[in-house]
Amino acid sequence: MAFAGVCAASLAAWLAPLGWPFELFSHFRLQLAVAAALLVPALLTVSSPRAALLCGALAALLFAPGAKRLLADEPAPACAGEALVVATANVEFTNHDTRRLLDWLAANPADVVVLQEVTPEWAAALSKLAQYPHARIVPRKDPYGIALLSRWPLDSVRPVDLADDGIPSLEAVVRVHGQPIHMLALHTRWPITPGLARARDRALQRAAVLSREQTIPSLAVGDLNLSPDSPVFAQLLQDSGLRDVLAGQGWHPTWMAAFWPLGLRIDHQFASPMLCIEHAQVGPDIGSDHRPVIATYRLPLGGNSRS
Repeated sequence: MAFAGVCAASLAAWLAPLGWPFELFSHFRLQLAVAAALLVPALLTVSSPRAALLCGALAALLFAPGAKRLLADEPAPACAGEALVVATANVEFTNHDTRRLLDWLAANPADVVVLQEVTPEWAAALSKLAQYPHARIVPRKDPYGIALLSRWPLDSVRPVDLADDGIPSLEAVVRVHGQPIHMLALHTRWPITPGLARARDRALQRAAVLSREQTIPSLAVGDLNLSPDSPVFAQLLQDSGLRDVLAGQGWHPTWMAAFWPLGLRIDHQFASPMLCIEHAQVGPDIGSDHRPVIATYRLPLGGNSRS
């Protein structure tokens, strides 16, 4: 039964380009690869060498597509521009422990912070952060409140409805040492139904267009409810021209990180080629079901627009 279940789920993952519901299985390629590998000795003990061989091949095929992304170890480039530290976290709207996130931010000071699932309670706590004099907070009582906090001035900050479904994202220009940086803070729908999956994909498609149109350095940051194993993820990078700041750093889930069978990296930072990615990492437990992502960038020297 376990062998049949792994085979069926793996087939569904390979059919992910067909869309929902197959795309849901693609997020768990690594877990399916581990399950298939663990089944090999179990099948050998019950004298099923053919099934064991098939499971071993299945594990390799499941792991192979993401191996380069997981294992690549490229050195951080040396850039001479000003540093910009950006942090993002989904605080979980049912989480009332604001202190753990605030303590983490105090220990890991960021220039710009993007938060999702911001409730009125969280908005009240965030409004007391004196280190972020420039902020736009859109609190909600559901999981789709959002906040953008900045040490640097925010120009043209505005809510945008990327999927035309009433869920706010924030678009702004952050001026860092006078250098304009386009910032898109977003939280997409959880794609557990066909309609929600379409809404998530509409938001991502429009985010890609907004990022591609920029003539200044651009960042797209937030909880996308999308893992790197999904074909939608690859399409987003292709359409936007942005780069995944955690590419090549191994498996670091940001959601359900303490329970690996469900752990996924769905909280992201994407940067345009005009920004140098110096360092990026997934943060610790902050009391939410998500973990934060923090990255250090270097700004370009000698001009800020494409020629």
